[in-house]
Amino acid sequence: MDSSGFAATLLRASAEGFAGLAASRLMEGDPALAGPAGFEAWRAHLRSQLGALAAAVEDEAPELFAAHVAWSRDAIAAREVPVAALGAALVRLREVLEESLPNSAWAPLPAYFQRARDELARRSAPQPSELPGTEAHGQLALDYVTALVAGDERRAVALVLDALDAGRLSIRDALAAVLVPAQREIGRQWHQGVIGVAEEHFGSIVTRKALARVLALAPEVEPNGRTVVVASVAQDAHDLGVQVVAAFFELDGWRSICLGADTPSEDLVQLVVRFEADLVALGATLDGQRESTARTIEALR
Repeated sequence: MDSSGFAATLLRASAEGFAGLAASRLMEGDPALAGPAGFEAWRAHLRSQLGALAAAVEDEAPELFAAHVAWSRDAIAAREVPVAALGAALVRLREVLEESLPNSAWAPLPAYFQRARDELARRSAPQPSELPGTEAHGQLALDYVTALVAGDERRAVALVLDALDAGRLSIRDALAAVLVPAQREIGRQWHQGVIGVAEEHFGSIVTRKALARVLALAPEVEPNGRTVVVASVAQDAHDLGVQVVAAFFELDGWRSICLGADTPSEDLVQLVVRFEADLVALGATLDGQRESTARTIEALR
């Protein structure tokens, strides 16, 4: 194992301890910057940074860590948390790693922290909305999001179902051109602080309901005799994406078995064997889930 692989392994193995120690130092040394979030919030944040750092080191790509830091910068800036607080947290994390890691594991890491520091010094560049854009159903997707943000579940679902009923929208386009872009927009608005966690959760719940209503209108398809198992890997709490993927397989005649979020690899393997699956589709959202994805693939093999 080379120094990068060694460093990534140690970062993952000791992430909880490193994050806790760095968070403690932040609370003690920079209480004003730490703000009201508290120890647990900063520990969770630094644990996420360590996951991103491990993935970037594994790929020998400092720009990946810088991109994750930039995403964090924009998210906390939108919530009126000083960007300096993120900088201070990264300084504390760097100190802990330099003190704790063997020289061979620490050696590649300064370049990653320098790249992150450079990124923090840049001005935040809010991501613009993709809606309505130039796609055929962009305005419908935007209207759907507007209804969700207004808390109007009935209108949101009706917009999609009425378009289907009028022949302006196909089943596949309802998924790919309306519901999926709408969820991306909901995520973008959460990231930029336009909506909160509660609104984001509401939007996701309504979209799950809309997805079920749309699929109920799909015509019967001749089964092709194949089975696909679709699941998010362990530690990935996102399930809407894998539900949409499973739906497209179902529309093509597959027996589609969707297991949703946070699926333990051992249970997944047992089910794949039991149902003699022809294909397994895995979902993973964050860099920190790379290790669980690799473990799942190895278990399946």
